[in-house]
Amino acid sequence: MLLPVARAYSLVSAQHSEPSVPAGLSVADVTFESTDGTPIRAWLALAKVGAPAIVLVHGFKTSRAEMVPWARFLHDAGYNALLLDLRGAGRSGGATIGLGATEPRDIVAAVQTAGEVFRTDHVAVLGISLGAGAAILAAALDPRIAAVVADSAWTDQDFQLARLGVIDVGPFRLPVPPLGVPAVNAMVGVDVTKARPLDAISRISPRPILLIHSADDDNATTPLDGARRLFAAAGEPKDLWVAPRGGHVGAINAFPDEYRARVLAFLRDALR
Repeated sequence: MLLPVARAYSLVSAQHSEPSVPAGLSVADVTFESTDGTPIRAWLALAKVGAPAIVLVHGFKTSRAEMVPWARFLHDAGYNALLLDLRGAGRSGGATIGLGATEPRDIVAAVQTAGEVFRTDHVAVLGISLGAGAAILAAALDPRIAAVVADSAWTDQDFQLARLGVIDVGPFRLPVPPLGVPAVNAMVGVDVTKARPLDAISRISPRPILLIHSADDDNATTPLDGARRLFAAAGEPKDLWVAPRGGHVGAINAFPDEYRARVLAFLRDALR
């Protein structure tokens, strides 16, 4: 009976760390509260007061340090950037991550903070992996988010949660008591099954969204088919770039020049 609960805890338990200050990028520390009061830590990379700002959202159990490559090219292009540690990650508060169900609260608060600190009404969100789906959910909730770039996004948490109901024993897959999902919900404090970017993405329109995915993304939670379904469900204006290779969140490394050119062209049109 304890096995599914233990597996649920392992899935959503916090992964705190101390992000290293990036070399070659001047940043300032900032702390603010998420919409539910959770303390959120972030870096501010100022290009110019009044210039558009991009909130950068990292992946599953990593930290704001993962987003430094994005911050560098955006800063070089004249954009302000806010790199946040989502709840349960980096130096932010929280005993659990929310599998995308609670992270939109952090993004909404980050958008407000970016607007106030950088003195701009033009704030977009760029997220990768877990952060990509959370960015879609946040934009569906908050009309202040002017545009979204979602790199390697997920559609829902069905696959992740279904794994809590079975255990592999050699060649056999055996069911376990159905306690995993209720345990996750109790630990996170919300029903994570309702965190479904696929159902929310249509509410972003008429604000623009750019979806990025690698054709060879082998992450079980973010198949290429999911990106195509998100694109089909999104309203206009929308765009989907499928990089020929790169793996999960790897298009920026496989095609750095094209990646940056596509993102900057999208932001230029979206934030003018």
